[in-house]
Amino acid sequence: MLVLYIILGVILGLLVILILLAALIHHVSFGKRWDPDGIIKYYSPSDYEGLEEESIEIPTKKGKLRGKVYFYRKEEYKGIFIFSHGMWGSHRAYVQEMEILARNGFKVLGIDAFGTESSEGKNIRGLGNSLLTLDYAISYIKQIYPKENIYVMGHSWGGFAAANIAKYHRDLAAIVAMSPFISLSRILKHQLPKLLYPTIPFLILIDAMYCGKYSFANAKKTLNHTIVPTLILHSKDDPMVPYSTSLGYLKKRIKNQLVQYDIVDGKKHNPDYTIEGLTYTEQALGKLKDIKDKDERIEYRKTLDYHKMGELDENVFNDILDFLKLY
Repeated sequence: MLVLYIILGVILGLLVILILLAALIHHVSFGKRWDPDGIIKYYSPSDYEGLEEESIEIPTKKGKLRGKVYFYRKEEYKGIFIFSHGMWGSHRAYVQEMEILARNGFKVLGIDAFGTESSEGKNIRGLGNSLLTLDYAISYIKQIYPKENIYVMGHSWGGFAAANIAKYHRDLAAIVAMSPFISLSRILKHQLPKLLYPTIPFLILIDAMYCGKYSFANAKKTLNHTIVPTLILHSKDDPMVPYSTSLGYLKKRIKNQLVQYDIVDGKKHNPDYTIEGLTYTEQALGKLKDIKDKDERIEYRKTLDYHKMGELDENVFNDILDFLKLY
């Protein structure tokens, strides 16, 4: 009996350690807001003649979500696109993508996730936050534009949201997911060393404490049952969300004909950027790593051409537009 108590005590002790370790990892990773430092110069409506923007505020029980609606003046629109941004950024990092959508006849809502730039929140909550935010945004848009077709596009963290949103909104017109991770468990296995794999179930549970049911979403299940036409873009050399554990994994397991794929290479984590822009970014970041002095790093960052970094590949975006023309 004593041996049994000892074994149970050891197991309980290990569980406590894993829970505490998971809580620490989650807090370090997501326990702060993301606000821009003012150095990065994003694209803006002023870069495009005729592009307009209107502020939008979405009241929720978890705080106010804020963003912008981008559009060109037209007599009628094809529908409303809702853009879900990546982590450690805001919707403003994607104005160039939203401008192309607006140029092609859509109104485009860029919404900042909870805890990000213009939206309220003490921190970014967790990995499930992008899907949580997107669900709130779509529900709100449905209320104020009940007759409009609603489309969704997302990248990375926002790609996870886009790839899973049809689970909650089966009446969307179409979805585009760029470089999405499939589920929390799969992206955590990529981000964490193997020694910390035992913390993953606890990390997901802690994430769910902040983000609710959205932390349990799995794109494989969602896409196999979706009735919403979906296009997934991914680059084979993506270092942040590996192709083999995302699109490469999904292609072998998704039998749904409504799910289409656009596979590129050499584009890293941004399949819709130009090779030239990505090369410039890689060179700039390499030089930045060699600068040790904090003030020198800041001054060097101020000299970078951020528009070049975010330059879009028109050919890739034409693939997206061709897909959208079908729906």
